[in-house]
Amino acid sequence: MKYDEMLEKLFSFHPENKIKLGLERIEKLLERLGNPQKDFKYIHVTGTNGKGTVTRTIGRLLTAHGFKVGTYFSPHLESFRERIRIDDLFISEENCVSMYEIVSREAEEMSKIPGMKPTFFEIVTAMAFLYFKLQKVDVVVSEVGMGGRFDATNVVDDPLCSVITIVDYDHMNVLGGTLSQIAFEKSGIIKEHSPVITGEFKKEPLKIIEARAREMNSEVRRIGKDFRYIIKRVEFARNAFDFVGKKWNLPLETRMNGLAAINNMAISLAAIEYLDEIEFLKMNQEKIYKTIFTNSWEGRFEWFPSDLKIILDVAHNAPAMEMLKKNLKLYFQNREINAVIGILNDKDYKRMIDIVAPIFKRIYITSPRNERASDPFSIYNWAVRGHDNISFIKDIEDATDVCMDVSKQENSIVVITGSFYTVGFARSFLRGVRSEK
Repeated sequence: MKYDEMLEKLFSFHPENKIKLGLERIEKLLERLGNPQKDFKYIHVTGTNGKGTVTRTIGRLLTAHGFKVGTYFSPHLESFRERIRIDDLFISEENCVSMYEIVSREAEEMSKIPGMKPTFFEIVTAMAFLYFKLQKVDVVVSEVGMGGRFDATNVVDDPLCSVITIVDYDHMNVLGGTLSQIAFEKSGIIKEHSPVITGEFKKEPLKIIEARAREMNSEVRRIGKDFRYIIKRVEFARNAFDFVGKKWNLPLETRMNGLAAINNMAISLAAIEYLDEIEFLKMNQEKIYKTIFTNSWEGRFEWFPSDLKIILDVAHNAPAMEMLKKNLKLYFQNREINAVIGILNDKDYKRMIDIVAPIFKRIYITSPRNERASDPFSIYNWAVRGHDNISFIKDIEDATDVCMDVSKQENSIVVITGSFYTVGFARSFLRGVRSEK
């Protein structure tokens, strides 16, 4: 089977927009594969935003300390292979095909039982865990797909630790409409005697996290109490901060930009400090400094190299749009900014547009290349009634071209945002390569 053929089969196996939370199918699928998730140490990461950055940062820090580390992400930006990595290197096309062939055979057998057909995400999770077992990794750092309690990644009973970045409003149709309900779902990853590190500070969700931790006899390490960061310098690609943990006090610099990036790196360092305490690793300050300094993450307030200043940011919900707005004001206070925005249909697009519209000179509403995409013309029709800087260009590539041409004439900043799928296709277009599904 060729890689492209595998992608077609995988993405048609179960449409990604049909979310079926629950652990029965993934547990049965992994059992049929020999329970590969029992063959490695595990760190589990959830949160409304920031979980990808934390997963990658913890993974890179562990690799720097000599571990063979599997990392599992979702969704991807440009290539499906981004989701499954060892020491930050993407799984090969050949290994993708091999893992799919093994897992899909078992999935097809399960599909004969009513209600037991695995979903797209369950198949991919099984592929990742099987690959990590066969490659004999030491540790897997995995981000949750959605929520936590019933997510397919929540199948390890004794993780080294769990991480909850923040709890905010997103996926309310599945996770619940209040912060307490959302926190309850995310707290489902906390396991017996396994500590949870969290960047959450709001009373309502923190109360739920702490209650679950007490139930599980687990320690809670939270930002502002057990660890914190002090920003020393905010300068594009030259940011500096101090990490202050239970024992550590580390002066650090990073090329990553944005307040969220620094916050997420502090959460990651708190997890590594815990692993040092339990002697899972021996902290090397030079390796930490180098890893944090060189840390990067595509699509996270990313400066794309170009003759224009182009910022790619996967802000895909209202809280992330608030952070994008803060970061743009922080770094580009006196510059005009134009934006390309494409949003999925399960998002609060009205709130998202209202948050950022005042800081953009022009907004080009476009459509993400995904079956969950909102109708961009409907968003345009709504937005144009309340804002005088809105245009409509359905095709992402055309919208990006027009925005870049106008911005070049004006010497303006270009921002592309709204969803992973908008940024992913735009990034491939800017690089001149074909984007996968």
